[in-house]
Amino acid sequence: MVNASLDVDDFDTNQEGNIQISQEQFQKMCELLLNKVKNTLNAALHNSNFNAKQINKVLHVGGGSRMPMIKHLLRNMFPEAEHCIEEHPDEVVAIGAAYFAYSLSSDSKTKALIEDFGKLRSK
Repeated sequence: MVNASLDVDDFDTNQEGNIQISQEQFQKMCELLLNKVKNTLNAALHNSNFNAKQINKVLHVGGGSRMPMIKHLLRNMFPEAEHCIEEHPDEVVAIGAAYFAYSLSSDSKTKALIEDFGKLRSK
């Protein structure tokens, strides 16, 4: 069993100390979150009229995608899909937001700035 020690003042600077937690305890604490993620994915599939076998690529982005239990959930829900896991999943979210802003923007200066950012990213 894997155990971790969390430094309390990383979360609350007014307190000191460490909290010991096992992987099993952490997973138990996250059950509700995992159920919400699974329900959201099922709703998205239903609303889009797709089924899991029709999904051929799953992008693991955002901080939650670092959690092994999220990776496991996604692999179980989409076993036939290619799972794309970035080294920096938070950065992928920021880049996606920049591209979305670009698509909304009619300001040519903003578009040029975002295009420059994209060119830097691809180097």
